[in-house]
Amino acid sequence: MSEHQVIPFWGPDQKELFSLMAQALDPEHAITAAMYALAPIKGRVLLDVGAGTGDRTIPYAELAAHVFALEPAPAALPLLRDRIQSSGASNVTVLPVGAEAIPLEDNCADVAYATWSYFFGPGSEPGLFEAERVVRPGGDLVIVQNHGHDELSRFWAPTESECQTWPPWFAERGFDCEIVDTVWRFRSQDEALAVLEFLWGEQARRYVLEHERVQFGYKVAVYHRRIPDRPANRD
Repeated sequence: MSEHQVIPFWGPDQKELFSLMAQALDPEHAITAAMYALAPIKGRVLLDVGAGTGDRTIPYAELAAHVFALEPAPAALPLLRDRIQSSGASNVTVLPVGAEAIPLEDNCADVAYATWSYFFGPGSEPGLFEAERVVRPGGDLVIVQNHGHDELSRFWAPTESECQTWPPWFAERGFDCEIVDTVWRFRSQDEALAVLEFLWGEQARRYVLEHERVQFGYKVAVYHRRIPDRPANRD
């Protein structure tokens, strides 16, 4: 797993930036629409891998029968729990663990979603095995990651660009891949400057100022696999 993919938003100075980014990302909800089309969650049990502070978990809970929200970051957990309580959702179980050892029984979920969390290509096999164990045969595993080859990827460091090499790794493990074309759309140039400079530094700042832009093209890879039937045990 590529640890560089995890950006530390949990400090007090970064909460506002994270909020701005969350508002700007995919304003038409094309990514979520693709996920729901591939693996609907209405009335189903969902494993939410990398729940963060609940930006996605709360909407999932409005549809799913139950949500198991995995989140290993200690600083995120109080915010996640507070947001769940404030939402009134009674069908969410928070599990303060990572994907490598999920404390759930086999075949207890219908769908697993992982969005920009854990499954960063090669090295993710332990979590993949666990997710496939927890999701019942015939259920679905959906993994959302950056695809690259877009406007924002021009700012990436080489390690961040590794995602562009991941599609064959996922294909070898039985995943189909759907590319979603979307955008980051900020309300003002100041907001775009604040977020993009924080993420990618001076080159991003220069690009925003030069082009006077508040919208930036972004491609996301939505990987999907249907969990196959498991062979019956034979004595």
